[in-house]
Amino acid sequence: MALPGREPTMAHVASISVECADCGRNRWWRPDQLKRFGVTRNTPLAALSGRIVCSACRADGLPGATVTIQAAFIDERQRVRSEAQMLSDREVPLEGARRA
Repeated sequence: MALPGREPTMAHVASISVECADCGRNRWWRPDQLKRFGVTRNTPLAALSGRIVCSACRADGLPGATVTIQAAFIDERQRVRSEAQMLSDREVPLEGARRA
């Protein structure tokens, strides 16, 4: 499990789901199956999006880089913390939005 304030790495993940937005293909991979993409146990989850591509699209000559990655964490508490951190990083106030 990652220490509070530290980014989760592949060492905290049981498996990841990779879904291609172009062709709709979805696969579940274990961390050890991602070595061909240069992924190690110390690779941050945020760095996966730039490394993993859809092999079906690549075979058809398409870029295959429009993928959605979802991690299945080993520890449920870590998953909840990581999701909360990701959402807080993305939170951007909307112009003209009112709080209730």
